[in-house]
Amino acid sequence: MSRGLTGIVLKGYGARDYTLTLLSKREIAPHFVRFRFASAQLFQEITWHPATWLRFWFPDPAGKRRELQRAYTLVAAYPEQGEFEIDVLLHEPPGPATLWFSQAQPGDTIASTFLGSRFRMPQPEPAGFLLIGDACSTPAINNLIVAAQPQTALEVYLESSSPHDAAIPIEAHPQLRLHRIARSSAGSLVAALESRDRSGWYAWGAGEAGTMKLLHKALKDTHGFAKEAIHVQSYWAENHKS
Repeated sequence: MSRGLTGIVLKGYGARDYTLTLLSKREIAPHFVRFRFASAQLFQEITWHPATWLRFWFPDPAGKRRELQRAYTLVAAYPEQGEFEIDVLLHEPPGPATLWFSQAQPGDTIASTFLGSRFRMPQPEPAGFLLIGDACSTPAINNLIVAAQPQTALEVYLESSSPHDAAIPIEAHPQLRLHRIARSSAGSLVAALESRDRSGWYAWGAGEAGTMKLLHKALKDTHGFAKEAIHVQSYWAENHKS
């Protein structure tokens, strides 16, 4: 199977490949499923942190001899057992990832690639975290909520594209303020952000590519975040099936 230019570039940068074996799956919300995988090598070679993610390679639904990659955050890791869990948002109509995960059963295997995750928890911990995303980025947001100290202020903006999104559990935190925003356009999430003093805060965002482009600009130009206090990453693109 071909991985195209993406596979060539990843190899050139020293990416490492792993075979994952599905152990179990369970529904978290009507369209949100947790999958547990095992890999004998993975945690011998990488160190888990709250935003660690892997690229998964899926067969092309069109039947072409190629694999298509999608990335998933590890929501929990058990290094001693060589196991981890991911949460998957299942879409309609289904793309290559949704098709594979919908049909997968314990014992099935899939290829993955790890190149590295750019984000690390800022040290010292900031006065607060502004966390912005959608259903796809909820696993990473939950990891960051758990990693934050009890005294750290947390403000979360979650964009919803489906009525089921509200059923996805959000981790508890004593300082958490949660805002749910219905997606009406690429700019609806950015427009919903409250303008107030967030001195000493760190902003983290992940989600739809067009929205993230607008968000990065707004965090700098409107909300006063310095470049080093921003991490924004595109997870998916409008009309791009997963």
